[in-house]
Amino acid sequence: MEEIDTIKQMFRYYDTDTDGHLTRDEASTLYRELGYTGGNHWAQKRVPLEAFLLKCGLEKKAMLESTSSLLEYRSIHTSRLLDQPRTGTTNAHKLQNYLKELNVEIEEKTVERIAEIISTSDEAEFTEEDLVEYISANLRMGMSMANSMSQDESSLESGGIS
Repeated sequence: MEEIDTIKQMFRYYDTDTDGHLTRDEASTLYRELGYTGGNHWAQKRVPLEAFLLKCGLEKKAMLESTSSLLEYRSIHTSRLLDQPRTGTTNAHKLQNYLKELNVEIEEKTVERIAEIISTSDEAEFTEEDLVEYISANLRMGMSMANSMSQDESSLESGGIS
């Protein structure tokens, strides 16, 4: 529900004449800003909120069905939010802008280093696949560490030495 409320708020922001409709261009821009692909094929010249919400819902459903997990879906969606305008990669500048929108202040050098770490190339920019793999690898590592710590605690509680 929170996601729908956010989409409605953003829709209202673009709806400058407050008639409950966006132009095709406005709808396409907002659609991409929400991290969805396409959106350039609106049947109507004026797109009502209901049609916009339906298209967002269908895109989200398709994305969820095409990914193997909720984590992968969210990673891909985040990558698409970062990649504005859509170039296929996210660099330190785009990442810095996104973080500023979230009111997260990090030094530019640190953001550049983060982009380098995520990237699988020699450049300080990363692709959607790079971000998905980075997040998945770090989660696997975190889960492995948590399991190891849990086993160590169990071993200590039972009097064993690890």
